[in-house]
Amino acid sequence: MSQIALPLEPISSPEQGGYLVTAANADVHRHLQNWSDWPHHTLILTGPAVSGKSAMATAFAAESGGLYLDDACDHEDVEIFHLWNRANSEQRPLLLVSARPVAQWGINLPDLQSRLAASLHLDIGAPDQAMIDGLFQKYFAIRGLTISEDALRYLEKRMIRSYAMVRQLAGKMDALAIESKKPINLAIAKSALGFFDAGDEKVDS
Repeated sequence: MSQIALPLEPISSPEQGGYLVTAANADVHRHLQNWSDWPHHTLILTGPAVSGKSAMATAFAAESGGLYLDDACDHEDVEIFHLWNRANSEQRPLLLVSARPVAQWGINLPDLQSRLAASLHLDIGAPDQAMIDGLFQKYFAIRGLTISEDALRYLEKRMIRSYAMVRQLAGKMDALAIESKKPINLAIAKSALGFFDAGDEKVDS
């Protein structure tokens, strides 16, 4: 009898490497390390879903002693404004994280608009191949597993290049491997990709 795979999410801790750095996010990583250079002590970080923004924010706060606000686009103007004033009065860096650019936050408070406009804005772009490979390897390493080189190369040429797709493909390969009691190899990769190509499940945006 095959084992039923449970929909478990990986939990990443600083001891497990925090977040990965490749050319895709190296500029963001560099600025996070140099928070003393931020205009008005503030950086606004945007990027696609599951691109590592929250992991970056957690690492930043631990290393700098700064403040951060996740999903800043979902918070009230007054809350963001008070946090900005607190960070500046305490001379602490402030990181505002969002999946959407500031222009889509619906900011109505003029003083907050001007402060955010004068702050440093950075965006995490699409993952490069090194990031995709690294994310797959990290996902499975957390579970004590590996993914074969030929499986990675197969996916490299055919998959949608997005953080969300990496996450969903990794989860599907993990489930298929558990159910079939097989390692994560080329056959598993083909089956997992075929699942999404067939339109059986929508890829998160």
